[in-house]
Amino acid sequence: MATMPKMSATSEMRRGSDALTMAGDGGQALAKSAETWIAVAAECHREMIEFVSMRLGKDGEAARDMLGCKSPTDATAIQTRWIEETLRDYGSEMTRLMALCTRAMNEGGRSGR
Repeated sequence: MATMPKMSATSEMRRGSDALTMAGDGGQALAKSAETWIAVAAECHREMIEFVSMRLGKDGEAARDMLGCKSPTDATAIQTRWIEETLRDYGSEMTRLMALCTRAMNEGGRSGR
């Protein structure tokens, strides 16, 4: 039985990128777009991981505060603060992600010309 030699994903990517480079200006533009997309995806991923980590910390803090409540009034105040912070944090995160994507689109548009 014949077997095909295995190639790593890195060598496959390199071979694919070499083919794009040899394809001329169109291939180079496509390679540059792919490079930009990968960089933006990595930056978005990093941003989202930091956000989730921050929110989990705040959620844990709110849960600890709720466990220490002595009255329903205290619990209501903690819950209200948590909801306000959560909404504010998610809104800020969406603004950051949109700015990141907008910047990438604007930079990508300039590099393709």
